[in-house]
Amino acid sequence: MVTGEFDVEILEDLINQGYEGQELLDQFKRVRSVVPAALEQMFADIIEKYDGKFYTMEEVFGDE
Repeated sequence: MVTGEFDVEILEDLINQGYEGQELLDQFKRVRSVVPAALEQMFADIIEKYDGKFYTMEEVFGDE
């Protein structure tokens, strides 16, 4: 369950996209509701890609 960790980022993104008023609220609720599934999928993809092995941040993301 999402407990607000990404609320500020979600709101900033939606405001930057031009949403306001009731439409902003509706979009916020929609986006916030899909975050848990998106995070779960992201973690599953990472586990699959790296076969459950541990890597350093440099190995995963490079030296950038």
